[in-house]
Amino acid sequence: MRKISLLKLGAVVALSLGVEIYSQSTSQNVKAASWGAKTLFTTPKATRGTWYYKEEGEIKRWKITAHTSNGRKLYKILPTKEYGKWYNKLVRQNEKHHYQTITELDNTQWQAYTFKWHGVTAFNTNGWLAGAGDGVYYVPTTRTRHGQRVKALRFGGGAGNWLAFYAYKSRNLAR
Repeated sequence: MRKISLLKLGAVVALSLGVEIYSQSTSQNVKAASWGAKTLFTTPKATRGTWYYKEEGEIKRWKITAHTSNGRKLYKILPTKEYGKWYNKLVRQNEKHHYQTITELDNTQWQAYTFKWHGVTAFNTNGWLAGAGDGVYYVPTTRTRHGQRVKALRFGGGAGNWLAFYAYKSRNLAR
C-alpha cells in the first residue's frame, strides 16, 4: 500500500512540475513575441557590435546584435492586414492601458526592415505598431578619425534619413 501511495505521490509531483514548466515556457514564448510579433529580424553583419558616440559632451554606447538594437528585440514588420488588426486592438484600449502598452512595447520590441543607402545594405527600426514613423536608420560606413579610415555607423532619423550622429567601435574614436 505504501509503495502505491509513493508512486501516486511521485506521479502527482512529476505531473505538476511538468505543467509548471510547460506554463512557464508558454508564457515566455508569448511574452517574447507579443502583440502579433512573429519573425525575428536579423540585422546586417556590418552593423553589429558595440558602438560609441558623443552626445552633449558625454560618450554613450549603443549595442546591436543579430536580433536586438540597444536591448530591444527586433521583429519583421507584419503584413498590412495583420498589422491593422493588432494596431486597431492597441488603439481601442482605454487611455491608461494604451500608454502603458506603448511604453512596454517601445522598451522591449521594435519593428525593422532593411534598405539600401547609396548602395550599402542598412536597416531601420521604429516602435512596434507605431502606425507611421520614421524611426532610427543604421548605415555602416567608413570615416576618417584621427588621420585613419575606420568603421563607423551612421545613425539617421526623420523622413529623409537625416544625419543624427556617427558612432564608432571604440570610445577613443568617438571623442
